[in-house]
Amino acid sequence: MVCLGNIFKEPLFVYYMKEEIWNKIILIFTTLVLLVLEFYSLKTDSHYKWDFIFLMIILYGVYFFRGKFKVHPSHFFLLGVFLILHNLGTFDTYKMFFYGIEYDFYVHTFFGFVSSLMIYRTYKLIGPYKGWFMIIAILAVVLGLSAFHELFEYAGAELLGEGEGVLFVGAGDIDEWDTQKDMRNNLLGGLIALALYGIYNKFTLGKTSKRVRK
Repeated sequence: MVCLGNIFKEPLFVYYMKEEIWNKIILIFTTLVLLVLEFYSLKTDSHYKWDFIFLMIILYGVYFFRGKFKVHPSHFFLLGVFLILHNLGTFDTYKMFFYGIEYDFYVHTFFGFVSSLMIYRTYKLIGPYKGWFMIIAILAVVLGLSAFHELFEYAGAELLGEGEGVLFVGAGDIDEWDTQKDMRNNLLGGLIALALYGIYNKFTLGKTSKRVRK
């Protein structure tokens, strides 16, 4: 019979507990930051007060399904950063340019980056895709999520008109090629994430093969 005391001493259990602790810290921290931004949006009567609802659904949805989709704490942290970056729009950041590039570019590129990292780990650990087809599938999912967002944004614009936030047409949305540019930026972020994963895999495989030879 296996002693329960020995199970709790296993490195795998310790690693799992550390992941759970970090996930909870990230969840609480992100929630608090988004709550602060929500109070500010309510005080200024910004349309971003409605975005808070969707961001909470995404944050807690990923948290509750983290085990099923093998979400790593570092990826969950990056997701939290993305949600905060979006909601900083309540300070009119989507009207701003940084290093000559509009804020909208950075947010969409970061979304593609984060989502690709998360999907890659899911497919790598539980499938069903492998090899180059997995890469194509990841990019297809990222572009699918991007297209869904654009359609959601379009529906909001048709119903509610101009204003800030994801439900209205405003800063960052007025370009006639906005949809195509947003999807391109999501794709760019996805390609960067997959390239970094490729470098990481090559590096770790190289170190493993060296240890085997020794």
